[in-house]
Amino acid sequence: MKKLGKYFGIGVAILVVLTIVFAILAKVLITPERVRDTLQPLAKKALHREVGLGAVEVSLLSGITLGDLVVAERDGADPFVAAEKVVLRYSLWPLLAGRVVVDEVRLVKPSIRVVRLADGSFNFSDLLGAGPVDPVQETEKSAEPEVTPDGQPLDLLVSEVSIAEGEILFLDHALGTEAPYRHKVSELELRARDISLEDAFPFDLSAVVNGGSLAVLGEANPKALSGSADVKMKGLDLVPFTPYFREALPGKLGSLKVSLDLALEGGAGKVSSSGKVGLDEIDLLLNALPDAPIQGGALHLDYALGVDLNAGRLDLERGVIAFNGVPLEVSGHVEDFLQSPVLALALVLKDLELEPSLSALPPGLVPELGELKPAGSVNARINLAGSTAEPMKLLRDGEIRLENVQASAGGARPALSGVIALEKDSFRSEGLKLVLGENRADIDLNGSNLYGKPIVISSAIRSDRFLIEPLLGTAAAPAAAAKKGGAGDQAPKAGSEVGPLDLPLRAEGTVQIGQTVYKGLAVNNFDMHYLLDKNILTVDRMTGEMAGGTLSETARVDLGQKGLAYTADLAFSGVQADPLVSAFAPKASGMIFGLLNFQTHMSGRGTLPETFKRSISGKGKLTLGDGKLTGAGLVVGLADFLGLPELRELRFSDAKGSFTIKDGRINLSSDFNGREVRLAPSGNVGLDGSLDVVLDGRLSPELTAKLDKAGRTSKFLRDAEGWGQLPLKVTGTMGSPRFTLDTTAAVEQVKEKAREKIEKTIQEKIFKKIDPGAAEGEGVEEPAKQLLEKTFKGLFCN
Repeated sequence: MKKLGKYFGIGVAILVVLTIVFAILAKVLITPERVRDTLQPLAKKALHREVGLGAVEVSLLSGITLGDLVVAERDGADPFVAAEKVVLRYSLWPLLAGRVVVDEVRLVKPSIRVVRLADGSFNFSDLLGAGPVDPVQETEKSAEPEVTPDGQPLDLLVSEVSIAEGEILFLDHALGTEAPYRHKVSELELRARDISLEDAFPFDLSAVVNGGSLAVLGEANPKALSGSADVKMKGLDLVPFTPYFREALPGKLGSLKVSLDLALEGGAGKVSSSGKVGLDEIDLLLNALPDAPIQGGALHLDYALGVDLNAGRLDLERGVIAFNGVPLEVSGHVEDFLQSPVLALALVLKDLELEPSLSALPPGLVPELGELKPAGSVNARINLAGSTAEPMKLLRDGEIRLENVQASAGGARPALSGVIALEKDSFRSEGLKLVLGENRADIDLNGSNLYGKPIVISSAIRSDRFLIEPLLGTAAAPAAAAKKGGAGDQAPKAGSEVGPLDLPLRAEGTVQIGQTVYKGLAVNNFDMHYLLDKNILTVDRMTGEMAGGTLSETARVDLGQKGLAYTADLAFSGVQADPLVSAFAPKASGMIFGLLNFQTHMSGRGTLPETFKRSISGKGKLTLGDGKLTGAGLVVGLADFLGLPELRELRFSDAKGSFTIKDGRINLSSDFNGREVRLAPSGNVGLDGSLDVVLDGRLSPELTAKLDKAGRTSKFLRDAEGWGQLPLKVTGTMGSPRFTLDTTAAVEQVKEKAREKIEKTIQEKIFKKIDPGAAEGEGVEEPAKQLLEKTFKGLFCN
């Protein structure tokens, strides 16, 4: 114990002696005047600037403290660099050899003022004008000790540099504005340790940039020109920097916050990086989509890549881009990315749910979907290859897999499943199926020349049974939404005609359905073939069996004209009238019965009701066998006008007629023959339902007797068979007709009746007395008839 105490005492004595020695040496070798006289000229010579120093303090423990360091601008008017103090720490052991070795420099509260002038140069450009630095020469030079004025060496072998509470102010006069743009880096903390020109040394940095926090932790190797760093940034407001990349922006940027969490490593012309980039609070009005502004959007990137600057190649090992939570995976490589980029990339969508994905898009980017409520999932893989100079030819191959993709319409919710295979400029479907409740349809789709004109598409739809109405409702819903102000300039304005359309498309296809239902009307063996070419849609075959008969139609629509232009030939053969009328004119349901044959040719233009009514023209004919008319409107109105309840149901053995359509009116001429009633309507029926029809009617002798029980009018207006003649005129509308006596026709009937009566009387009373033995129609009777006709014409027509 005594020896241990003795050794401890000796150690303490040595330590005290060394401390005294170091204190004396520091006091002798390092004086404030020597420090000032050494550093100030050196700094002025190196920087070509005036350098000011405040108080200089020397301490054995805290080192050398330089107060109020100021490096002036070239003109000396403003400070370029200012620091509250600079602390230089020195090594103790070299003091024993009479050398002062400064190995640590610490700047406290430095302020750096960086200015870009109007000509693009910086206020420190003169400091960079010495040309490139030779690292070997600089290493040798830095190893040489600086000599103080009294000949004592002062070595600046700095191995550690730190900055505390620093600030950088950047003023930019080169953007052509009256006042310079200002950017500020505050709370700057920097520390570099074990600094060497031969080996790697660590460093760390933190700062606040335009309100966003920045932290960098890395390692630098000056000799190998390499390094690595972990970079973290949060909440950097990018809007103040938009003047520097405004020309590259695809629109107007209102808000954007940037966050980073990256790992960087590089050297010898190669760089690798991985991490996450977040762009949040995005407010961007795109030039290409002015009706679809991005508001409060978020774009996040998770990636890993390598860059070979010498070869001009970028390898993207992993990339996941997510917009508002909707992810897209990207991998592959880009060659010659600095000059003429050539891509080889794979794009992947995994289990993309339509409902949340569509909600994530900017509201104006998709039309108002209303009650469609799309759902289902999509998986896709797209391979791109080729030069970015021809972006439309980048598609190499891929596939889009639809899984129960569905939408609501017309009370139904059809769903589509299957695969769309892509290859260069073509596509084809694989196992594509449309499901609607219990209904199924197989769809074959093929397309080619996707990047040329015209795009060529062929399709074939087959089903044993499928309802058409819900699909028509589905197709109508987006169009209706577009009219309410959906995205794009293709939606027609309210009150405007559709077209002219210029579709770079040639489409051909067939639709074959064993049984379908349209407006409650069953159609069997439906078969249609269509062709769209050069903006002309032609349906050269559409047939089916319906209501006990057949349907046949052909049509042609010119999409290249405003309001479109169309012609159609439609025929029904042997069709029951009631279900047909119920389907297409529900208000007339239960009014018309019988076996209908109908043919018409129509043409016109216009997609607005008023235009359609003015332009539609055509002609046609029809027959109705074993027919019956009943119900409100014309039939009930006629029965009530004549006071004959029996006429509330009119039956006809046959009916036939023809019609023409022009100037918004239907001109008709027809005959209805029945056991109790015969009608020959003729005149005009407006497409708005207005009536101007002459109803030349005949009532059976029994009904005629009931019409005039007194026998006066009925006897006078009977034809040769005893049928009562009814010269009526119908005006008003189909729903509210008005019946009146057609006075012109009545007068003619009276004249004819009188002529027949007088003629018969003269024949009986005069001509038979002249030649009683003459047979009827012989001898003088024929000249007498001619004489009578001339006499009656003069009597009734003058």
